Amino acid sequence: MLPLVSIGIPVYNAESTIASCIESALAQNYANLEILISDNTSTDATSQICKEYQGSDNRIRYFKQDKNIGALNNFNFVLEASKGVYFRWLGSDDVISSNSVSESVKVLERNTNFAACASPTFFDYEYTNGQNPIEFMLEGSQYSRIQNFFRQPGRSHGLFYSLIKRDLLLRYPITGKDFFGWDWCLVMFLLSNGPIAFAQSTSLILGSNGASSTNAIYRQYNLIGLRRILPFWRFTVLTIQSGKEWAAGARFLLYFKLVTFNLINLLKEFRTIRQKIGKIKCLAINFLAKH
Repeated sequence: MLPLVSIGIPVYNAESTIASCIESALAQNYANLEILISDNTSTDATSQICKEYQGSDNRIRYFKQDKNIGALNNFNFVLEASKGVYFRWLGSDDVISSNSVSESVKVLERNTNFAACASPTFFDYEYTNGQNPIEFMLEGSQYSRIQNFFRQPGRSHGLFYSLIKRDLLLRYPITGKDFFGWDWCLVMFLLSNGPIAFAQSTSLILGSNGASSTNAIYRQYNLIGLRRILPFWRFTVLTIQSGKEWAAGARFLLYFKLVTFNLINLLKEFRTIRQKIGKIKCLAINFLAKH
C-alpha cells in the first residue's frame, strides 16, 4: 500500500486564494492522502470556504483555532496533527501540480537516504510570464549542499515546501522558536540529515503577496532601526545549534558561509544608511538655501 501523505495548510484571512490552494491539493493523482487545514481565527470568508470543501471531501480535516496562535504555531499545529509517513506544508496562496505528491513519493521511496523532495518553483508572476522555475541542486555531499544553498538563499521557499519525512521534521530541535529566517534554519537542518531531491516534472507556484515577499517581514519581526544591521544573527546561531549532523569539514564551511552572509548583509545596510543620510543632507542644504 502507498504510504500516507499529509498536506498541511495553515491559513489566515486568505479568502481570495484558499480555494485554488485546496483544489490543487485535492487534485493530486495520489490515493493515500490527508489534507489538514488550520484556520488561525480568520475574520473574512476563509472559514466558510474551508468548511464547504470539508463537507465535499472526507480527506480534509479542518480545524478552527479558538484564538490566534501566531503563524509559526499554526504551521506546527498541522504538522503535529498529521499522521502521514511524509508531510508537506502548502501555503494558503500557493498551488502545486497534480503530480507533485506522487512523483515526490516515488523519489523518496527510491532514495531512502534523502530528507525531502522539492519541486521546481515559481512565483505566480514568473509563472504567468513564462519564466524558468527556480531549482536547487542539493543531492550531493554535505559540502556541496551548503555551497548550493548559499548561492541563492533568498529563493529557497520551495525547499521549505518540500515533501519531507515526517519523523525527521518532528526531530527538529527548535520547532517552537519564531525568528527571522526560521524557514531557512529548518531547511539547513534537513540538509544536515540528507540530500533534498527534485521531482523535475512537478511544480510549485508561490503567491507573491505574502509578508515574506515584502518589507513587511521586517516589521513582523521588529527588525527596524539598528536591528536591521544584523537581522540574521538568530538564524546564524540557531542553525549552528541545530546542525548536529554536519561533518567536521562541512561544519567549517557552514560557519564560513554564515559569517560571510552576515557581513555582506551588514555592508548592504551600512550602504543604505549612508544613502539615507546623504538624502537628508541634500534636503537640509536645499531647505537652508531657500530660507
